[in-house]
Amino acid sequence: MSRNITSPTNKYCTGCGACSVNCPVGAIAIAENLDGFYEPMLDSSKCINCGACQKVCYKYQSTTELPQLTNKECFAIHSTNNDTHQSTTSGGFAYELSRWGVNNGYSIVGVIYDYTINKARTIIINDLANLESLKGSKYIQSYTEEAFKDIITQAKADIHNRFICIGTPCQIFGLRRLIDSNNIQNEFILVDLFCHGVPSYLVWDKYIKCQKDRLGQIKNVNFRCKENGWHQYSIKIIGKKKTYSNYAYNDIFYRYFFDNVVLNKSCYTCSLRKSSVASDIRIGDFLGGAYEDREDGISAAVAITEKGARIIEKLKSSKYINIVATHHVSECLKSQSTEDYPDIELRDNVITRLHERDIYQTKRWYIRQFTIKRQIYLRLKSIATLLPYKILITLRRIIRKGRK
Repeated sequence: MSRNITSPTNKYCTGCGACSVNCPVGAIAIAENLDGFYEPMLDSSKCINCGACQKVCYKYQSTTELPQLTNKECFAIHSTNNDTHQSTTSGGFAYELSRWGVNNGYSIVGVIYDYTINKARTIIINDLANLESLKGSKYIQSYTEEAFKDIITQAKADIHNRFICIGTPCQIFGLRRLIDSNNIQNEFILVDLFCHGVPSYLVWDKYIKCQKDRLGQIKNVNFRCKENGWHQYSIKIIGKKKTYSNYAYNDIFYRYFFDNVVLNKSCYTCSLRKSSVASDIRIGDFLGGAYEDREDGISAAVAITEKGARIIEKLKSSKYINIVATHHVSECLKSQSTEDYPDIELRDNVITRLHERDIYQTKRWYIRQFTIKRQIYLRLKSIATLLPYKILITLRRIIRKGRK
């Protein structure tokens, strides 16, 4: 019976990369598969069937009784620095945590957008100069293999090396398993995200090629631009010749993302979105009714462990952040994606069509697969974004208050 990463299981690969790092003979490499997601590729000629890969893999762990988030407190936070607050995705908590970390001797593990290959990549930084590249959300899957290998190597080399690691729940789950599996005693602060899922590079690659053809060489991608407000955010892409900006809801890449038709298979039944098994802190946007009237952005930070609570308090006492209020986590969870997604069969059909057709043809096809009610709803939301900004904001607030 095989004991490697290809052994059958009822869960799907997340692409976190932990299996490759834990393989003692280098039999696993992480590469992009035909569906446009990172996954392990096994060299069976090297594999010694030791089971080290399975020890750190989400697919082979019991997730039926994972601790839930339901009894936690959630802090509403924003940076004390106005420039940081304006240039980050929500309230700037992740950036301020990272800045505090660098100033206190931590290496920071986060995600950059690599403009040489137009993909997201997890890296390690140790200085404030490079911290800017970690700002902002990147709504595509990041490549983690090399960074995770470097983390484990650096930790083993010197127990005094300390790390703050920020990633999706599945990435942080894999990293936590690596730390435990290798009996590493270094100090880690592990931070994961309220996660919607990751979309296929089949969509992003075609999307960014279209943008590059129109805009010229891509110089900057801002997935969550707040120029039109935090709630009604835009995607903004600056090219050598032109700049593109559009409400996220009207942008075709975001349409695929929001419609849940090209996510990684593991995202559809992910147990980690609703659990708190691996991280010290979980962060995201504090969207919803509590901060409906704010357009500058508020971070939500849930202290999962006592260490996480201590770190948040240190950031507050050191004046890196302001805590606006403390809520029961249920107030934040109302606007987060924690439930399973339906339509995985539709997802498979969309992925298949993307191999043969462009993103516009494929979108027209999958929209027709929705119910008439859903099609009308999507059309109305799209039309609403054409309204003047102030009217749009007022209308959105009236609708949300009507739901209470």
